[in-house]
Amino acid sequence: MKRILSVLIAAYLVAAASSAFGADDPMVKLVDGPLQFLRPAGGKIVSVEGNVLTLEMDSSDSIRPGTRLNILKEGEPFRHPVTREVLGKAESVSGKAEIREVRAGLITGIVIDGTARAGDRLRLSETKVKTVFVQGGKVDWSIADDLYRRLKASGRIDMLDTALETEDADKAVGEARRLGAEVALLLTVKEADKGMLLKEQLFWVYDGSKFFEAEVKIDAALTKELKFGEQFFAPLSGEAIFRYELPFNATLLTTGDFDGDGKQEIAVSTGKDVRTYLPAVDLLPLWELKGSVFGRHVWIDAVDLNNNGRDELVVTIMGAGSGLPDKGASDSMLSQAQSGDIVSVIYELSGSEFKKLWQTNYFLRKSGTGLIGQQYLNSEGFTGEVFRIIWDGEYKRGEKAGLPKGVNIYDFTLIEGQANERFVLSYDEKGFLNVFDDKGIRIWRSAAGVGGFLNTFKKQAVASYLEGGEWSIKDRLLSRNKETLVVHRVPLAEMVRGMGFKSSLVKSFWWNGFSMEERTLIDDIPGAAVDYALAGDKMLILASPFLGLKFENILKGDSPFGSTLYIYSVRGR
Repeated sequence: MKRILSVLIAAYLVAAASSAFGADDPMVKLVDGPLQFLRPAGGKIVSVEGNVLTLEMDSSDSIRPGTRLNILKEGEPFRHPVTREVLGKAESVSGKAEIREVRAGLITGIVIDGTARAGDRLRLSETKVKTVFVQGGKVDWSIADDLYRRLKASGRIDMLDTALETEDADKAVGEARRLGAEVALLLTVKEADKGMLLKEQLFWVYDGSKFFEAEVKIDAALTKELKFGEQFFAPLSGEAIFRYELPFNATLLTTGDFDGDGKQEIAVSTGKDVRTYLPAVDLLPLWELKGSVFGRHVWIDAVDLNNNGRDELVVTIMGAGSGLPDKGASDSMLSQAQSGDIVSVIYELSGSEFKKLWQTNYFLRKSGTGLIGQQYLNSEGFTGEVFRIIWDGEYKRGEKAGLPKGVNIYDFTLIEGQANERFVLSYDEKGFLNVFDDKGIRIWRSAAGVGGFLNTFKKQAVASYLEGGEWSIKDRLLSRNKETLVVHRVPLAEMVRGMGFKSSLVKSFWWNGFSMEERTLIDDIPGAAVDYALAGDKMLILASPFLGLKFENILKGDSPFGSTLYIYSVRGR
């Protein structure tokens, strides 16, 4: 009943946001305008003079100058295999034509590609038009997302996702060409009185020519309505838009702009080294950080704490060896941390190498746009309160984070209520989620756990006959809009959880003022999701196959070891 009520509320809010503007909704122009050029249409060529065509369309009411159609050459007849009755004639694409002029009794066009002759058919089929949606960096996400949703819901557009943000039309067309799209849509914005001017341009990818342009004024009220409603949209499940097979076992994942070029790079830890990539059709290798020989990475993050426009790479290592390195030691000497000791290092990209900026014996983790830390004790794991790490010309320990008792550094994220009040959403050691108010009082607990954590350690018992207990480095809790994302792994057999995981999913939790609303954001991820990250409207998920082995590779004679990196689009989810 609660879930049904949530759906009804969501439908009401979306409808209210639309009806509040009605015929004055400026987004209608940006949706209906492009669709006029993409509607199914048909006709034939009456005459050809050089490159100029005289056309006869089945219906001239909906055809617009700039529309492009395939030229179809009629071939041999095809017959019924038994009766030999002529059923029709085969058609093959011989070129492409563009409508140039539409007026009473006369429609003309030109040949854009290929050849044409009198009697050839013209057709814009009902197949969805592959389109790449590119927006400038200053475009409000909720506005762009609303336009994206509406165009996709028209049924005429097959949206191809891209991480590119630009105001350069040539770059947008180039990206669309790389992805095999027919159309590039570029959305840009500039400030206007009490709002913004939103500009939409559409280009044919074949030759980069612009066939539609519109500019509308978006006031603050519409932006507010869209922002308020975006958290209620229903979830969508779907296939990953990219899948990369990594030839090594990867354990941790983060994204960051390490070179300051405005693009998000991917950093993947093998547990020993960190390798960075730029996502494209294939993963493009960038820079590598050679790390510990004996120690193991237990956390990586990216944050621009020193505010220089480039993200630092933060690595936390649980070491093994014979002693901690001194300040002048090389990075490889981080392997010398004693068993159970924690070493965290902050690196920054300098040229083509990551250089060490700071080293400490705290756990470190990104929180919001800042960095937090916590001390370690061999017999306990986490010890003491969580505190902030600040930048004041150097990295320093700052004030306490003020978390509820028993909440440790990797347990929690901050969430907002309806009146922007702050709550703490936190895992406990059994994998249940809890919400604490600003007084540290627990006001909600999940009905079920997430199935345990991958990094669980035994505490050192004070006596040999006592059980020391366990402590865990939890899975990430990522924030998106006002939602919190949580990984849930599905065991191969519920009764025997130690056998491994057959699949994973990502759930979204939203605080409605009384409890957490739950929905599935991405379903049926193959294998065990070991880590994940957000990069704009993309979600990256690092997964390990069942038992850590790719059995299909064994049959091929390839290495069975490795991980898979999935990239999903979460725009509109």
